[in-house]
Amino acid sequence: MSNPLLEQTGLPTFSRIMPEHIEPAIDHLLAENRHRIGELLDTAQSPDWDSVVEPIEEWEDRLGRIWSPVSHMNSVVNSEALRAAYNACLPKLSDYGTEMGQNEKLFAAYQAVAANPGALDAGQRRVLDNALRDFHLSGVDLPADKKLRFKQISQELSSLTSRYSENVLDATDAWSKRVDDAAALSGLPQSAIDLARQSAEQRGQTGWLLTLDYPSFHPVL
Repeated sequence: MSNPLLEQTGLPTFSRIMPEHIEPAIDHLLAENRHRIGELLDTAQSPDWDSVVEPIEEWEDRLGRIWSPVSHMNSVVNSEALRAAYNACLPKLSDYGTEMGQNEKLFAAYQAVAANPGALDAGQRRVLDNALRDFHLSGVDLPADKKLRFKQISQELSSLTSRYSENVLDATDAWSKRVDDAAALSGLPQSAIDLARQSAEQRGQTGWLLTLDYPSFHPVL
């Protein structure tokens, strides 16, 4: 089955992305990244920017470009199927992020590159400084038992963050105010009035319907 998430080379083709594409794409990329990074660390003799940091930055960027449209769609066109696919991927992404952040071999490779600042430009040094900071924040210095606890906390935080966002979205979608008197909408731009009429019609109601969607409530404010 073709997967638009894995095929994209430019802007995301949102209209082609279906819930069933999401988990297979993330599984594929996580496995691919793990393999590539493991192979790179096994073969890197003298780590430098070109042999270590740049390829890893590219692989991580691709993962981000695949996940960002999914995260955006989960916020703006949320559905049961999309929410399930999104939540199925969260622990996998959390595990991967913690695994990379606590990878001592990868950390040592980045340290080796940073130890030769004369070979780096200002932008590259900044990238390395941030990466080394993130290794420490991910618990690379912790003993094994603390690393495991850190991983558990990261997973729990990811799950709770998603649940909170879902609750906010559900609460936003649950509220609306129907208006029967056109005079009550006096002062609103015609586009906002038309949108309120359209919202009412879409829900099989008469009059005008105001919601907590930004295009609806912002003109009122």
